[in-house]
Amino acid sequence: MVLIGILMGIIGILVVLSARSITTFFHELGHAIPSLLFTNDRVDVYVGSYGDISKSWQFDLGRLRFYLTYKVWGWDLGMCVSKGAQYYVQQMIIVLAGPFMSLSLAAILLFTLLSLDSPPLWKGLYLVLFLSTIWDFFVNIIPSKNPIQLHDGSSTYNDGAQLVHLWQEIKMPDVYFEGLKAKAAEDFKQATKYFEETITLIGPKKVVKEQLLSSLIASGEHGKALEFFIQQYGNRKLSVTQHLLLGDLYMKVQQYENALKAYTAYLYIVFRDDEAVCKKGLALFYLGEYNLAIAEFDIAVRINDQQPLAYAYRGRTYLALRLWRKAEEDIVRALTLKPDFPEAHLFMGMYQEEIKEFSLALKSYVKAKELKVDFHGIDFLIASVQQLIEEN
Repeated sequence: MVLIGILMGIIGILVVLSARSITTFFHELGHAIPSLLFTNDRVDVYVGSYGDISKSWQFDLGRLRFYLTYKVWGWDLGMCVSKGAQYYVQQMIIVLAGPFMSLSLAAILLFTLLSLDSPPLWKGLYLVLFLSTIWDFFVNIIPSKNPIQLHDGSSTYNDGAQLVHLWQEIKMPDVYFEGLKAKAAEDFKQATKYFEETITLIGPKKVVKEQLLSSLIASGEHGKALEFFIQQYGNRKLSVTQHLLLGDLYMKVQQYENALKAYTAYLYIVFRDDEAVCKKGLALFYLGEYNLAIAEFDIAVRINDQQPLAYAYRGRTYLALRLWRKAEEDIVRALTLKPDFPEAHLFMGMYQEEIKEFSLALKSYVKAKELKVDFHGIDFLIASVQQLIEEN
């Protein structure tokens, strides 16, 4: 009996710790089921992250793929990704299905809690799951103005905000929906033209502005995106996430002082965002403030010692200061955490070139290029180190 009691206690603790992941799983499954019915492509369900597949269990059920993170006690972490239904009503059903699943599960748990004569431990577990499910429902159905930053750098909104957006789209002209189709097909330049035409027809409504801005960014027209952002939002008080987006746009057009200001404004409120701290450090690096940059990367590591971006760019900064051993340690650490990190391979090549290991440097540069590193001088580096190999 004692062993059974201990076992039940352990199970109870595990359920309490994982309650958020359990109820998030069912919420996202609610989105996934109609997505499977209305589309023909694979549907991905993430529980515990916004698209990060590292440190996750993966398993497939037909066209349904699950990514379950090891961190079972995360809050508000989960999403369902599908290609998207073609028809408006189907899109509405997909978005509504998540909150409906949460509400249905909450009703079942409440009925069980009130109707069944269960032991106190089980009643406690039912109560924890019920409260977590109700939290899932309200946190998703109440529209949020702040976008959710996804692992790949893009953003989305909670279910309530998506429903508001869909409702606003009812009276949109046909050209707007042509823009959505072009965007879904990843023809971002054409989508940009359609959304610009939509604004000409009906004015700069919020939902159209957001679609146009995201299409401009996806198409690589960062200068035009920055100009549009300042034109539309420059005279208003920016939201927290808009400061972050503005910083990213300034970085893309190499306006590093302005980027630094934008990141500082964002981090004044969201001070434990390790990735944003890295971006601030990178802006300082490009401004030549190497010691200040290292201080920011140190902060990012203290917040999250598994952040490869912090190690990679701190290593790059040590290279600029000609601190070779520290540079190598940090770049190796970044590659250990994320072997397919293109910038880390680029920096490793720079380090290897500095210590005259030209053959290794060439391999690192080629690997960085294969991984599509965002560095326009990669071909020059490859050609330069090939010439050094021939000379030696």
